Amino acid sequence: MSEAVELRDGEDALAVVHPDLGAWLTRYARQLPGRGWVDALHHDEAVVARYPDRMWAGAPVLFPHVSYNVAEGHEGRYVLNGTSYESPQHGFARRVPWTVVDRSAASVTLELRDSERTRPSYPFAFRHRLTYRLESGRLVWHQMVENRDQQPLPFSAGFHPYLRVPLAGTERNRCVVRLPRCRRFHPVDQASAFFDEPLPAQDLSIATDASGTLFLGELASREVALRDPVGGVEVALQLGDNPAYRFLALWAPDTTAPFFCIEPWTALPNSFGRGDGELVVLKPGEHFEASLSLELRPMTR
Repeated sequence: MSEAVELRDGEDALAVVHPDLGAWLTRYARQLPGRGWVDALHHDEAVVARYPDRMWAGAPVLFPHVSYNVAEGHEGRYVLNGTSYESPQHGFARRVPWTVVDRSAASVTLELRDSERTRPSYPFAFRHRLTYRLESGRLVWHQMVENRDQQPLPFSAGFHPYLRVPLAGTERNRCVVRLPRCRRFHPVDQASAFFDEPLPAQDLSIATDASGTLFLGELASREVALRDPVGGVEVALQLGDNPAYRFLALWAPDTTAPFFCIEPWTALPNSFGRGDGELVVLKPGEHFEASLSLELRPMTR
């Protein structure tokens, strides 16, 4: 078992991160009036123990790409400058150890650099830093990616929160995802292209079958919330100011799972294969920064 880093915001909130397990955030909980400690993320020690197989808990890091790529008809492969590379679903960042470079009672900063483990699937020199910080009961994560290479650095990025359902109540399928007006994107031919349609603002029941993943974009608001009306609690995902985080993936394997995923992404699947301009591309020496957050809070109307 890896050594975990526990963060505390006094007696108000806590978070747990595993640097050796791909900077895996496995817990975020908060004390809420009349409800005691409430966990936002599904946590299962058996899932942590089987790392890196089926990391269906916490909030794994997705880099240098989200989802999968397809090349030459094969999923898990992409072609760059005429060379074919194998890369696992959601990239390698969640599968390799990160280094702790700074720590306080309420925050930790982790770093991943290119190495012999990353270069076979991603031939670039880079530095990726993540800071997890508890702030007034919220969990904020700040992401920085720096191009340390002599060539442009392409990537897509994201996070994969397995939100606990129910949060505080007793009825999973009474929970909903409060969505702003947006567009739903549908993949065609192994995500070689997408077509889209408008989706009105709504409270989407998590009894909806999301096993095929719902891809959303062009969000009218930078906040989405999973709401538990029976427990009177919600957890809000705030996408921050960086417009690169413009997509959401909603997923659960079935309608009985103890979690429902609301994943912020910078691109849709097959981002290296489609060439649709969704990749972030950094010039040598440039860096990318984004801040996102989760906030557990009592549910209001």
